[in-house]
Amino acid sequence: MSQPHLVVLYPQKMFKQFPLEVGTAILGRGQEADIKLEDELVSRKHCAVSFDGSQVYVQDLDSTNGTYVDGNPIQSFALGEDNRLQVGSMVLKLEMNNPLNGIFDLKIYEASTLDDQTGVSNYRTFMNRSLGEIILAKKNSLYINILMVETDHLEQLGESLGAQSSELILKEIARILKEEKRDTDLLARYSEGKFVILMTGISPDDARKIADKIRAAVEKNRFSWKDSVVPVSVSVGLLSKQGENIATIQEMVTESKRLLETAKESGGNKVLCG
Repeated sequence: MSQPHLVVLYPQKMFKQFPLEVGTAILGRGQEADIKLEDELVSRKHCAVSFDGSQVYVQDLDSTNGTYVDGNPIQSFALGEDNRLQVGSMVLKLEMNNPLNGIFDLKIYEASTLDDQTGVSNYRTFMNRSLGEIILAKKNSLYINILMVETDHLEQLGESLGAQSSELILKEIARILKEEKRDTDLLARYSEGKFVILMTGISPDDARKIADKIRAAVEKNRFSWKDSVVPVSVSVGLLSKQGENIATIQEMVTESKRLLETAKESGGNKVLCG
């Protein structure tokens, strides 16, 4: 029988795996907790995780800030490997297979969070980490700003210059995004030509300034392909929500993508806010 583990996904610096034995374990901040989580939003006895030998269940223990699975509040839930458990601002996942131990496992995990082509985080990692950011923003009435960034006319560039040129352009745009974003911002590749950035703790006006700085940096950059300079631009859809007005991450990403499409339809190389 495989031994299930709870794995901390967010915050990344608190990466850890907790083995689950048959029976019930209490997750919380207090000394009496079986699995202690150092997070100010976690109650002393926050939730109970039970393993019956085949299935893992989680039950909220009347916690102050609630227990969530995939962004939804729960009282009791049968946890699967595809679910994400939110306790306070921490995000955990269930791993049913017996994972490797030690630092090598951390390196494997970190490698699995990245997009192979561009080196930024993949979208699943973005979703995992954004759940904790949303909880903190709602709790402290902060702004969540979602930027959806896409290369204008990438398909046409690829058709005229070749697929390898598109790959080069995407890598270069990923580099620019990493340089222009703040260290605390979450950056990930969303799809073929799209990147998504989550910013917290700044106003919509400041987020707009960063978005336009990104747009201008791409426009000014010299993209070279076979001794020729290729003009490249990006469009940005920026959605900002505060506190209790913050929707689910899926809804906000969808809305930022709609803003992006409108920016592209109006000529591209611009930032559209909502």
